[in-house]
Amino acid sequence: MERSTAILVALSSFLVALLAVGWRAQRQTRDADGFYLGGRTLGPWVAALAANASSSSAWSIVGTSGFAYRYGMAALWLIPGCVGGFLLNWFVVAPRLRDDTGSAITLTDYLAGPPGTAGRRPIVLLASFFTLASLLTYVASQMQAAGGAFAHAFETDPALGIAIGAAVTVAYTLLGGYLAASVTDTVQGLLMVGVAVLLPIAAVVASGGPGELWAQIAAVDDATFHSAAGGRDGAAAAAFAIGLIGIGLGYPGQPHAVNKFMGMAKDASMTVARTVGLSWAVLLYGGMLVVGWAVRAQWPLGDGQHEQAVYEASARLLPTLVDGVVIASVLAAIMSTVDSQLLVCASTVTHDLGLARRFPRHMLAIARGTVLVIGAGALVAALSLPKNVFDNVLFAWAALGSAFGPLLLVRLWRGPVQPGLAFASMAVGGGAAIAGSYVQVLAPGFGDRVLSWLLALAVALWGSRSQRSA
Repeated sequence: MERSTAILVALSSFLVALLAVGWRAQRQTRDADGFYLGGRTLGPWVAALAANASSSSAWSIVGTSGFAYRYGMAALWLIPGCVGGFLLNWFVVAPRLRDDTGSAITLTDYLAGPPGTAGRRPIVLLASFFTLASLLTYVASQMQAAGGAFAHAFETDPALGIAIGAAVTVAYTLLGGYLAASVTDTVQGLLMVGVAVLLPIAAVVASGGPGELWAQIAAVDDATFHSAAGGRDGAAAAAFAIGLIGIGLGYPGQPHAVNKFMGMAKDASMTVARTVGLSWAVLLYGGMLVVGWAVRAQWPLGDGQHEQAVYEASARLLPTLVDGVVIASVLAAIMSTVDSQLLVCASTVTHDLGLARRFPRHMLAIARGTVLVIGAGALVAALSLPKNVFDNVLFAWAALGSAFGPLLLVRLWRGPVQPGLAFASMAVGGGAAIAGSYVQVLAPGFGDRVLSWLLALAVALWGSRSQRSA
């Protein structure tokens, strides 16, 4: 069987399965609450894998392996950053948010307080702005990664791959909403971690053992590749490391991930969910670092091709049909994030901004129409944005993480935050993150992912203290 045919068989089977899940979930989705939160019935395995897969996009496979290829040992800082973010979510955010969600349907709903709360509307408007602007960029970058996957598999124009990936993801999200997204995210999460285990093992076997592979990695002729700070010294080195670890601070602020905690059943085992979620994270990110290093040592790529590392490893190490499964895993990483992000955008427009309140009997239809419109808008953006998955994702990640994460943590731990300062926390955090993406402070990631987050946290803590003394 030719390689392109084998890949087509694997991809077709995968995409048909996703559409079947969406069609089945449609029969269980009868109202807006079900469309957005699945009736709050997620069990621990589904919640863990769906939440993790939603927050681990193509960035986790294509971007992480590419970063390891490009920066070598400095990529080790991604492990405490990413796994630390999952620890923060599963031990701090998940149990409290599940039990304290009340009737809130969205993260904005929860942060702004119930209808009638003083100062609620400005918070909703600002939160909606950050959500839509950031997630449209995020979704567009995932569609770009889909284009790259199709281009690698079939040697075709990436624009065609972007269109196909967008069409399938929008289709099954339209059909089943939250439930379809959660169930498919579970399947996609299993596929992603399977590839993250399979590819490093194949690299070790092909090299003749772990020791041989490590010797080949150690022999890479590039001093910065072996530097834990990417060749930086002093304050710049510390800022570089802190900036990568600071990725973990953004996890509580990702609405497409934390809404899985809001949808968990009250009796779902948090211990099981934590164990599954954290084990998954260690395997995924650790495996992708090994893949990036192995490709750099054995099959160096051309300039600017570092995000092709996972495809190169797959083509070199695996049979053609299994190579097709790897391509499918990249699409799984993309779709598991995009479907949840589309739902968050739709809930922002229809629920938070109130588009559907004038037509309550048609709220579900309006929600589905919003998914379609937003998906089309992201497709247009994907065709025009600069094509760098790692940087585009982290831009949106930082804005969401700093706008929502500190406020959410303070709200969960200390109770309500004075509305004016809740608004200020989001404005300071999101605004500083966006500014930090353009004006570098010491090293990439330090200003936009760490300083902006700490500023927002300080304002939120001030607001909590003010609310208590009022």
